[in-house]
Amino acid sequence: MIPVTFYTRVIMEFYVQKKNVKMKTLLLATDFSESSIDAYRYGYDLACLLKAKVVLVNAMIIAAEIPQAGFFTLPEGEFDALLQDYTAELQKIKTELDERRITGSYRPQVLCINDSGRFIDVIKKTATDLQPDLIVIGTHQVGLLSSILIGNHAAQLIDSTGGPLLIVKPGTVFKPIKKIAFATEFENAEQYLEVVYRLIGFAKLLNAEILLAHVSADREKSERLQKTLTEYVLDLSNKTDYPHIFYRLIHNTKTEAGLTWLCEHSQADLLAMAHHSRNLLAEYLTGSHTQKMSKLSALPLLVLPLLDS
Repeated sequence: MIPVTFYTRVIMEFYVQKKNVKMKTLLLATDFSESSIDAYRYGYDLACLLKAKVVLVNAMIIAAEIPQAGFFTLPEGEFDALLQDYTAELQKIKTELDERRITGSYRPQVLCINDSGRFIDVIKKTATDLQPDLIVIGTHQVGLLSSILIGNHAAQLIDSTGGPLLIVKPGTVFKPIKKIAFATEFENAEQYLEVVYRLIGFAKLLNAEILLAHVSADREKSERLQKTLTEYVLDLSNKTDYPHIFYRLIHNTKTEAGLTWLCEHSQADLLAMAHHSRNLLAEYLTGSHTQKMSKLSALPLLVLPLLDS
């Protein structure tokens, strides 16, 4: 059973008040790289199903992004010309999306934002200003030198965005999301409750199943969890009036290996994970399961920030 504490009641009351609220805005981030193409197309197709508008965002890379590379500041006239070129490229993508037809589907409004500055800073500022329901970005698969100089935008956003983030790998083709696998430790059910409620709200919009997944190296512990999880899922389904919630225990000594197996064998269309931002040293020494799965998962990865309770 879910413990009914004050924190739990607040979450449940918030969910009841917001359960009919639809996703209104998807922010699609692009850096004009090949790796971002499938991401913004995936995001647009998802917006069609969610009946949400689309905000297409790009940042013009300037000297401040890679100061160690010996770049110089552009004269004002050249800066304006470069900004116009970036804006024209963004308009080409908008035109492509406007003409992207999905039979019988809603056609989202597409807005464009082009700004100068570091890519991550522009995305974060736009997200702060517009408060989108979801940010969609592609994984940054480029050469080693470019990765060192510019960095992996998706990896940086995992730890810095305050809202849901959807990471899409190159080559991903959109298909309706019918099953969402949510990886959780279940060690502190109440800590994850707010994230689970948000995920249920998202799944309802898509009429998708939720598969709560737990990876454990201890078979005896897994057996003890079986009854607890059965009660947890039943209680959760009753409280949210959403019966399409299931669970699966996966025995594996390595979390990432267990989740990779889940992605390959569960017939899920999306992997979701709760993420708690860590300090830079901890990230460097051990990394996080979310960061690791952003590289390993063949499925689109939905990252849900874990709020402090």
